[in-house]
Parts: sequence; structure tokens; C-alpha cells
Amino acid sequence: MKRKKLAGFLLTGMLVMGLLSGCGSSNQGSDAAGNGAGADNASGNTSVSDTASAEEEDTGENIPAENNALNEDEEITLHLFGPGLLASQGETGALDMITGLETPGYEVIEARWNELHPNIHLEIEAAPWDNWQSAVQTAALGGELDVILHGATLTALVEPLDGFLAEDSEFRNKIYTTETRRTTDVNDLSVATTTGIPYTLQPQIAYLDKQIFDDYGVELPDASWTWSDMLALAEKLTGTDPVTGKQTYGVQLDSMDNANNSFFSYQMIASAYDAKVFQYGKTVEDSTVNFENEKTEKVFQMIQDLGKYTSSNVKEGMNISYQLTADNDTAIRYSQDAFTHFKEANEAGISDRFVFLPMPVIEEGGNAGNPSSFKGCNNMAICNTSKNKEWAWEFIKFMVTDPECVQWVIDCGQVPNTPEGMGAVMEIMGDKADAIVTSLEGMPDDFSNSTTEYYNNISFGPVVTSLGVVTHDLVNGTISPAEAANQMQKTVDEYLATQ
Repeated sequence: MKRKKLAGFLLTGMLVMGLLSGCGSSNQGSDAAGNGAGADNASGNTSVSDTASAEEEDTGENIPAENNALNEDEEITLHLFGPGLLASQGETGALDMITGLETPGYEVIEARWNELHPNIHLEIEAAPWDNWQSAVQTAALGGELDVILHGATLTALVEPLDGFLAEDSEFRNKIYTTETRRTTDVNDLSVATTTGIPYTLQPQIAYLDKQIFDDYGVELPDASWTWSDMLALAEKLTGTDPVTGKQTYGVQLDSMDNANNSFFSYQMIASAYDAKVFQYGKTVEDSTVNFENEKTEKVFQMIQDLGKYTSSNVKEGMNISYQLTADNDTAIRYSQDAFTHFKEANEAGISDRFVFLPMPVIEEGGNAGNPSSFKGCNNMAICNTSKNKEWAWEFIKFMVTDPECVQWVIDCGQVPNTPEGMGAVMEIMGDKADAIVTSLEGMPDDFSNSTTEYYNNISFGPVVTSLGVVTHDLVNGTISPAEAANQMQKTVDEYLATQ
């Protein structure tokens, strides 16, 4: 059931501010954009051979008896490992490159947990993004890993969480969304299984430069705009600015400097046109994949057309800036980290110059009228070899909903995965937060970027890298949309032939 809570946001915002007082600084260069957290940055199948013996394997339906009840008197240690916001903040905090202020470290989280559960000790090893997947696999093989930081994509290592959620509906009602995957590691492909819980959310948001629009005499769109509207605006706003005489560009496609994340535009436009590629059966062999269809070619055509109105930096995927600055030269940008971008513009005294909008609306399918679907996140998962699964689940719930943890997320410049926390963000951002709220409330239930009907970066081979290649080729005009569709189909067919 979709949890629509916009009507109650202002009330909950006022209520929660008693608990969530204060305004923190943003964290420049968040984990969700550019580092692979938003896209989960999977390089295909992620698996550990013989991670556990048959008797150690746990489907989630057979939780060990010693984990079925929480014992506050028994001393145990919970081991956390992986990348994400805890890693970027560190134990004692990080320097906010925008404001020059210190943002808090995860010592805040440790202190609050120790206050509530003094006998349940935390051992946090926050890892960098470099080689993070293999590092997590190695940690899991050690047999003492309980919580995987940003682990939802590592499906061979995680404990399915649907059973936990079924027994804890109150918690599910407090959050926007979960992380789900379709993978034979945890279920059959026809079933979306919950593999992690986000503690931050970063939906894609568009940032429109009112000054450039005004200089060209072009009217700003509203939240009902479409991708065709974006394309028409990009064409009008590319050229020599009539007022400043400077070169301007119509649009900046997101993450073109990251091969693993350059699929972001494809995913959103595919959702807008309901361009379904994957029809899931129980196994890969039972599923069908069809990139060579009219709607998918329409998606590739839109990417190519938008590429005509981007800067050479975007086309080359080099030296791309995502900040909102006074010397901005692009009329329409879109990316994650709207909270961070708000703070950039606010600190520079130019926040009134930019309009924040949800991404263009979905035009076809069951989600028509909602913004094109995409979100990044920082999430947590339970390792399937953990001996403390119930306590690991308790920690995840604590991290997502405890008021001091929610405030820590906000102080780090991120959006929490709770409507109550979003109420506090609204107090800071004002009406610019409306785009985030609309995007989160319009997201399909338990939406995952990784295994949709439009895209799959887990079960069908090198989809990520191949889509990155064709996206850049399309933007640079070296292949046609039909050729891009054919290239993607060949990639998947060749992979499936080896299975």
C-alpha cells in the first residue's frame, strides 16, 4: 500500500522539530551520485561461491532460535562494514567544502545506540568506494559480518527482509521505501524481494536557471512537464545568451562522467515511456529480454536529441561540474542531492535564481502522471551469515527512524527515509523541498533502480557497461537509436548463450 503523507507533512514537520532541532551542513559530493550508491554500481552478477556451508545458509524463513528474541543483558558485538555516508563522514566528522563547517561523524550514532543498548556493542568499519564489493565479500567470508553498509545489491550475501517487515508493519509505515531486487540469489526472478533498507534517499531532481530562461524570454515549465518539453526548452536555451553574450547550453545529462552511472537518463526516460525490456520468469532462462522495440528506440532517440544541447564536457564525460554557481551556463541540470545543491546555492546567495522541479512526468503505464522514477540512497542490509540477525535488524530500524539518527542524516546534508524527517528538511529548504516530496511520494512502492522492467544490472550480464557505451555513442552521434538497441540486444543475447 502506497504511503501518501504529503497532507500531513507540515503537521509532522512541526511535531518533529521538537525532536529534530537545528540545521546542519551539507556534505559536498555525496555518496549517492558519482560513487555508485545511487545506481548500486553493480558490475553484473555479484556472488560469493560457497560463502556458507549448507547448514549455515539461511533463507530468512529459518532464523536461528537464538536470534528470535532480543536479550538486552547478553553482551554481543554487531559488526558493520561497507561504504556510504558513514565512510564519508568518518567517526569524528568531515569538512563541508561548501560552508567550511564540520559535519558530524558517526560517533553520534554510536553514542545514541550505546545509550539505548549499552550491552550491544558496535564495531563499525566504514570502507571507501574503491573495490567495495570485493571488500564486503571478503569481510563476509570472515564469518562475523552482521550489517552490510550499502549492501542491498550484493544479493548473494544478504538476508531477505520481507519476513522481518511482515512482523514489523509499524516500522514499514514510518518509512518511504525499501530496497528490493529480483534475483535468484534470494528468490525467483518473478518476485521482488526486500534486500535492504535506505537510511537516506536522493531522488533525481531538475534545477532550472531562471536567469537564463529570463534572458532568452522563455517561460519556465511546471511540474507537469514532459521529456519532450525538456527537449524543446533545451533547444531554445542553447546558444549565445541575448543578455550576457555568453555561450549557454540547454541541458546537462546526469553522470556522463561515470560509465557505471550514465544509464540514469535511460532509466528515467524508459519509465516515462513505459519502455519495458525485461519480462521476468522464475529464472534467467524463463525470462525474455527485448531491447529492439519501438519504445526503447524512442528512449534512445530522446537521449541522442538531448545530447545536441549539452556542453562538450558532457559529451566527453570530462571535467563536469554539478554545482549550482553564479557562473552557471546550463539552463536545465538534473541530478541527485537536491539538499546539497540547495545549500550550495543558498551559501552563494543565489538560491532564488534556481527553480527545483521533479523530473518530467511518466506519460504511459500504471505510474502515469508521477515523476520519472529514479532514486539513489545509502542503505543497510543484514549479512546472511550473521549470528545476530535480530539485533542487526534492530540496528537498521534504529538507524532509519531514531530521531537523533534522522537529525544526523540531515546535519550531513542528506534526506532521511521518513516523512517525519522530510518535514524537518522542508523547514530548511522551504518550497524548494516540494520537488523532493513529490518525487518520493510518486515513487512506485519499494522501487529499485537495479531490477525493473526497464533495466537490470544483476542477472543479465554486462548491461551496465554496455548501456554506458551506447549512451555516450548516442550523445556523440556515432550510432543511431536503432543501432543502440541492436547493440544492447546482442550484448544480452551473447551473455545468455554462455549460461
